[in-house]
Amino acid sequence: MKFGVRLPNSGPLADRLNIVKTAEESERLGFHSVWVHDHILWGIQQHRGHISAGAAQSLSSVQEPNFYESVTTVSYLAGKCESINFGIAVVILPLRNPLVLGKQLANLDVLSRGRLMVGVAPGAPNITKPEFEAVGVSYHERGKITDEYISALRKLWMEPSPSYSGKYINFNDAQLFPKPSFNLKLLIGGGERGISERALRRVVELGDGWIPAYLTPEEIRVGLDRVKQGCQRVGRTCDQMIVVHEMFTCLGDGTSLMQRAGPTIQKNFSSLEEGEKRSLLGSPDKIIKKLESYAEAGVTLTELKFIYPDLQTLMQMLGIFSSEIMPCFS
Repeated sequence: MKFGVRLPNSGPLADRLNIVKTAEESERLGFHSVWVHDHILWGIQQHRGHISAGAAQSLSSVQEPNFYESVTTVSYLAGKCESINFGIAVVILPLRNPLVLGKQLANLDVLSRGRLMVGVAPGAPNITKPEFEAVGVSYHERGKITDEYISALRKLWMEPSPSYSGKYINFNDAQLFPKPSFNLKLLIGGGERGISERALRRVVELGDGWIPAYLTPEEIRVGLDRVKQGCQRVGRTCDQMIVVHEMFTCLGDGTSLMQRAGPTIQKNFSSLEEGEKRSLLGSPDKIIKKLESYAEAGVTLTELKFIYPDLQTLMQMLGIFSSEIMPCFS
């Protein structure tokens, strides 16, 4: 199992220096990748209710809801970091013109020397609806749009002069160069605190992998079994299927751990107990044991969404994780 670090491209510590320092320290410590998530519009309500990096108790009532866009942020970091990989989890695909996005991602993949991984999804119901309305895309058709756009991206990247005729996107003789490397994978987002059957179907039919979040090892195992069964039905091999699993992570023990992680966990889950079950919280030994069960279930890479009140605390946790936990999975 490999490990990636969620960057503070949104949340209470989102700014250029924090993003860059986290990426550079993650590279220095030997993490496999750094990750950002994706939105176009992001207001006060989302900022205070969807903590992706940092800690809920760090939020200020006067803080600007900055959200650093995914593709441009990764492009900026690719020029600063020499070896670490980059991931987007996930692009809300219906909000992007696939010709423009296909060009951007192919170019970024080539310039970063094949270090890019891209997750795509239709968009979460409780967060993204205002973005669809603002951009002028049908929210209710977002799943069908996603399927077409994935197919269109495949053609753009794999064929010299592709054409595509669909309900939502049409093009003829679209000569898009440079082509991306074979390392560029499209991973399918879907499944948060439970398995999404639509996401699993999309993985089987269109994806190179699966990006769920906050699942239990048993749920991962069940989901992968369904993917394997689906691949068999359509005559596809899935030996190289990638599974990237997002998890909140906080190192510590006892009262101090709950003081640090508790508010964020309670904000993101129905109960503290449910959040503990679906997160990596505790001492290195406890986290190692839990990660072993995820590795056995089939997780390829764990994207670590660290909970931290300030950047110094994050740097400390990155150091501990890299020295005490990662060697057990190398």
